[in-house]
Amino acid sequence: MFHIIARGARTLAPLFTAIALMGCGAEETLLAVHASASTRSTPDLAIVTLGVVARGATAVAAQQAQTNRMQTVLDAAREAGAEDADIQTVGFSLEPQYVYVRGQAPRISGYISRNTVSLRLRDLNRMSGLIDAAVAQGANELHGITFTFEDEEHVREAARAQALETARRRANVYAEAAGLEVVAIRSIVEPGSAFAPPDMRRDGAFAAVLEQSAAAPVAPINPGQLDTDAAITVVFALR
Repeated sequence: MFHIIARGARTLAPLFTAIALMGCGAEETLLAVHASASTRSTPDLAIVTLGVVARGATAVAAQQAQTNRMQTVLDAAREAGAEDADIQTVGFSLEPQYVYVRGQAPRISGYISRNTVSLRLRDLNRMSGLIDAAVAQGANELHGITFTFEDEEHVREAARAQALETARRRANVYAEAAGLEVVAIRSIVEPGSAFAPPDMRRDGAFAAVLEQSAAAPVAPINPGQLDTDAAITVVFALR
């Protein structure tokens, strides 16, 4: 015979059904415990998204100006520590610009060429230098900086271990209060884990056109630490 002590029983109904079908020779009480944990770690990877915008009287002129400037920007980024494999084009456009005069058809006045790239950098100490070099060589758009982890799965392992330990402690408290003892774990369910909601400091949610001169310094950039969350539901057997 089974007895069930559940927290959040509604969401665990299918799980309990599966357990009941397994059967057991001795009388057991099943206790479902949901636990979560959060750890803080220093990121080891930064992704900078920046771009070049150039104008020209013709489409060819605009694109050529943008291509020349972007090549210089990428050369500077490589010298600052970016590897070829970590440079990716994420946006490219060539658009006409129009002049509107009342009573007349729109007239093309020129073209704008835009090229946006993302740069992955593992040496975070070189972040400010990379941005400074890119801006000095013609990058005039900064779409954001994302700090993250090279191996996100590995970072989550500590949070998962803490969540399981929390579940064990809670199970022991319930078991002692009920005059029982935890004898086994019947199941562990991980509904999912995710990083804490991003903020504007690190997710690229801001975009700015950089108008400063090539000699203007870049403000210090601090990656700080990121929260990593894990949540599990553990079903314990009590006797």
